[in-house]
This record gives sequence, C-alpha cells and structure tokens, in this order.
Amino acid sequence: MVKFPSVIHAYCPFCRKHTKHDVNEVKGKARRALSKGQRRAKRHKKGYGNKGKYSKRAITQTKMASKTSKKVDLRLKCSDCGKMHPRSYPRTRKFELVKLT
Repeated sequence: MVKFPSVIHAYCPFCRKHTKHDVNEVKGKARRALSKGQRRAKRHKKGYGNKGKYSKRAITQTKMASKTSKKVDLRLKCSDCGKMHPRSYPRTRKFELVKLT
C-alpha cells in the first residue's frame, strides 16, 4: 500500500514557483449518456459472430484482461493562488493520502 502525503511542496505553473499544495485524489464520475459514435459501436458489438474488430471476444482478450491496476489521478491545489493542476501517479493497487505531523 502506498501512503502519500496530503500536503506537498511542488511547482505551481500559475505562480511559476514552488509552493505548498493540498493533494486530492480524483474519483471516477458518473458517465453521461452515450454519444452517437458510442451508441453506434455498442449496436455493432451486439450478437456473437466471429471475433472481428468490434466483437466482445476480441475486446475481452486484448483490453480488459491486460491491466490489474489503475493509475492514480491527483489534483494539486496551490496555497498561494488557489488554482488546481493535475498530477499522475504510477500504477498501484492501494493508494492512501495521509497527514504528516
């Protein structure tokens, strides 16, 4: 398990200097209704058929089974200007923000 500090000293691209930043982990949001292209692809994937470009079998074999963890998305908030900017963290199974005393 990775324990990451909730306040770090990092570079702010808006202030153009190193300041203290509050760190927040971004959780997944609810997805909106499917766009036209996504609806078309979903309709195309229906049924069984041979494993083609859009078949369920082809997608399962290539994309879904390949990764066991997700990258962590962090949002850093500058204490001086109050603006936020993203930072990515490598793949981990468990990630926790902790306060350092």
